[in-house]
Amino acid sequence: MQEGYSGRSEFRDRDYIETKESLLFTVVGNIHPEDRVISYLKYYPSAQGKWMRSGQRFDRAIKYYDIPHLEETISYLSMNYPDYLYGDSLLGISFTAIPRSRIVIHHLPEEKLRILGERDDLDQLQRKSVGLAGVLSRNSGVQIGRFGVTGSLLIDLHQVEFSDIDLTTYGKKHGWMVRQALLDLFSSEDPDVKRYPSNEVPTPARQARLRLMNDHQLRLFYERKWNRGLFKGTPFSVNPVLEEHDLTERYGQHKYTNFGIVEGQGIVEDASDSIFVPARYSLSEAQITKGKEVDDVVEIVSFDRDYGDIAIEKEEILVRGKLEMVEDLSSGSCHHRIVVGSREGKGADYIKVSA
Repeated sequence: MQEGYSGRSEFRDRDYIETKESLLFTVVGNIHPEDRVISYLKYYPSAQGKWMRSGQRFDRAIKYYDIPHLEETISYLSMNYPDYLYGDSLLGISFTAIPRSRIVIHHLPEEKLRILGERDDLDQLQRKSVGLAGVLSRNSGVQIGRFGVTGSLLIDLHQVEFSDIDLTTYGKKHGWMVRQALLDLFSSEDPDVKRYPSNEVPTPARQARLRLMNDHQLRLFYERKWNRGLFKGTPFSVNPVLEEHDLTERYGQHKYTNFGIVEGQGIVEDASDSIFVPARYSLSEAQITKGKEVDDVVEIVSFDRDYGDIAIEKEEILVRGKLEMVEDLSSGSCHHRIVVGSREGKGADYIKVSA
């Protein structure tokens, strides 16, 4: 834990961890093995890097948040730090997971925001991050202590000229309150808080997915991207994160078995966890239309942030992803789910509202 930081020891989605080699990883989700933390490499020391901290240069390991670029970071670690790659027989994944013994700093977003809020010597981007958190707190009724700052601002690698503002907010109830506050701010035409323009040039991976959507689906895709915007001209994102008391699962409770890529459809019955990572959509009337046929798919889970809050209750959705059998190790009961954003999906999986 970083000097001057106090508080929780649990690892949450959007925390950062720093290793003995000054590698900086973004934590994924809230469920981790006892001795490792599931995460992806974000920055690494490089003489050619344009991010600077304490005289040391860093470069971004992942340029775009998609599976092809994630695979590049895994290849880099495989060649240079193979101990950071991990296969988990219970979770059924092969991914990056850092041994806790190799972590030298656990960067906590909420503590960083608190520290920034107590300082007077902030640069322009730091001031804006504190200012935006204050605006969202006042408009949502969520206490400022339930917010955090993540991304390059959290680890003191931000560059005022081009870095964005990345905020977190903690707690299931608070995430939905902040979502509504931000939507209200967009509707009010607040001069400081604007919705992110929908005419941005998509990344190659996103562009390939968008081609699979018709006009109606594309409109919904962009309209429901509530958590991105501009604050006084600077791009920002808000990332809701579950707290420990919100979790309905603990590591070791289930075993997940991969049954390949499938396509299917179903009716959303519960989307109350759809704004978090992983996003969850409980289904009824689910059916597989291509691939291994099973009759007990009960949910879609997305680790791809593009598909958070993409569908609401009673809508029919179409999905392509990895079929997993979920076994409860206590009771022995089983069901299936479809996972979007897996390495096996190779960036060709999706969730979209049925036209």
